Amino acid sequence: KAGYAGILAVIPIVNIILLVKIAGYSAWLVLLYLIPIVNFIFSIFVAVRLGSRFGKGGGFSFFLLFLFPVIGYFIIGYGKAQYRRI
Repeated sequence: KAGYAGILAVIPIVNIILLVKIAGYSAWLVLLYLIPIVNFIFSIFVAVRLGSRFGKGGGFSFFLLFLFPVIGYFIIGYGKAQYRRI
């Protein structure tokens, strides 16, 4: 939905890079996932920003994109949410 090929989500490191880029951050910020406590905090920021890019609220983003990402990504991927480049 965001303009990238769906097959790239299967490749382990590339999917994180694409997720961060779709959320609106620089791809270099993927390196923050290598720092132990910072990756936890940064993943919350990415989830909330990703939810806002698809028109979802903070509660949806935190609970379904951060805590239960499998459910949240299916809702975004197969639902009526549209990607908005802000």
